Formats: sequence, structure tokens, C-alpha cells
Amino acid sequence: MKQRVLAGYGAALGSAALVGLFTVLNKWLLKEAVPALTAGAWTYFAAGLALLPWALRAKGFVFKKPLVTIGWLLAGSVFGPSLYFIGLRLTSGVEGVLLINTEAVFTALLAFMFFKEKLTARTLWASIAIVAGAIWLSWSGNGLFSTNAMGNLLIALGYVGWATENNLGRVLGEDIPAVTLVSVKALVAGVVMGVLALVFDEPITVSWHVVPGIVASGAISLGLSLALFYIAMQHIGAGRTGLISSTSTLWGVVGALLLLNESLTVQVIGGGLLMLIGVSGMTFEQK
Repeated sequence: MKQRVLAGYGAALGSAALVGLFTVLNKWLLKEAVPALTAGAWTYFAAGLALLPWALRAKGFVFKKPLVTIGWLLAGSVFGPSLYFIGLRLTSGVEGVLLINTEAVFTALLAFMFFKEKLTARTLWASIAIVAGAIWLSWSGNGLFSTNAMGNLLIALGYVGWATENNLGRVLGEDIPAVTLVSVKALVAGVVMGVLALVFDEPITVSWHVVPGIVASGAISLGLSLALFYIAMQHIGAGRTGLISSTSTLWGVVGALLLLNESLTVQVIGGGLLMLIGVSGMTFEQK
């Protein structure tokens, strides 16, 4: 039993670290001159292929709600990833990592608006803290219209797409396993972003030296993190797994400092602390 619990905590930490490193690895691809849509296409296609064998075993490829499916794909496979990768090209890896926290805010607000979920005072104040942190993070001497701020705005809008996908995915999840949903979403995103790359005259081919980064970002950060998340839930439960998963931004910031040689500014620290307060509020609300 003790070994099972330790394995669960290890899997949860591994999943959180991989989720945090997803943005770092994608920023590395962009710094290696891989165009934004091309990077997104290969990353998501790699993730979809990595999860496909697992999804085939889980089955459930029959989508019984066509309108929900279309909205889910538009939000999670087109809108979200496209804006995320274009925005990440314009901002730093550290700021891109910290903006992960906005997804929880948008998911909660959309669930309240359209699915009539309860929005507690703690969740509301936590959301305000996270949004304030995002604004603080994006503020510079040029205000909210600098290149950096525009990149952060695009990433945040991308997370609106993913938050919409999260809520619609719950509806589809009544009939379809989660791993199947993620695999299908990733494969569709890879194809769509590849087509968009060609439309906008971006080269679809990449140099061989970035292929390990694509595999690490797509197959490992997206694919393996999901597998570890489910293993952790089986061993230590959803509550503890979710609590540990909230550390993903910490792992991402450390990764950006070490792998991208980025630095922490007063602005980033201030925004990060506000977000930390908000994430803590949301996490313990769930507990």
C-alpha cells in the first residue's frame, strides 16, 4: 500500500512537471525559428499519435452530439492552440507559463454562465487575483499595447478557447473516454494548424534538430502527462492529484529559467505572486 501511495505521488508530480514544461518546450521551438502554426501542428499531431493506441483500447469514438462536437473542436483544436502558439511567439516563456492559471478562471466563469455551476465567493476572489496577476504581468513601460502584452493577450484568449473546450468536453465525456477526447482533439488540431500554416505560407517541414523537442512537447508533455495524471488519481485520489497538479506553473517557471535562460523581473514576480494567491484559493476551494 505504501509503495502504491508513493507511486501515486510520484506520478502526480511527474504529470505536473510535464504540464509546466509544455510551454517551455514550445517556446524553445519558437526560439529555434520554427513558425508558430508549424510548431503547433507538429506538437499536437505528435500528442495525438502518442495517445491514439490508448484511445483505441478505450474505444468510444462515436460522437452522439454533433453540435457540441463541432463547438468543442472549434474551441479546442482551432481557436485555442492557434492563438496560444502565435501569442507565445511574442512573449517570454516564464510569462507564458504563468498564464496557464487563467484557464481555470475562464473554465469556472463559463461553467457558471452557461452550465449554472455554483460560483462561490472564494472562487470569485481567486479569479480576480489571477486576472490581476495576468494584467500586472503584461504591464510594461509601453502599457498594454506592447508586443509582450499582445502576446499575453493572445495566450489568454487561447485559454478562453480551451476553457470552452473543457466545459463542452464534460458533455461529450458522458459517452466518450477522456483519453479518446484528448487524442481526437490533438489530431484534429495538428491537421488544422498544418493547413493554416500552408495557407499563411509557413513551411510545414522542420529541421531534424527540433524533432526531439516536438516529441518531448507533444508526445511526452501532453501525452505522458495525461497517463501519469490518471495513474495518480487511481493511487491517491482526485483531490490530492489535483492539489499537486496546481504546482505545474512552478515547474514551468523553473524550466524557463534553466532551459531558456530567462530571468525573473519584479514585474513577473509580482504577477506570479498574485496568481499564486488565486491558484491557492481555487485549489483549497476544491478540497
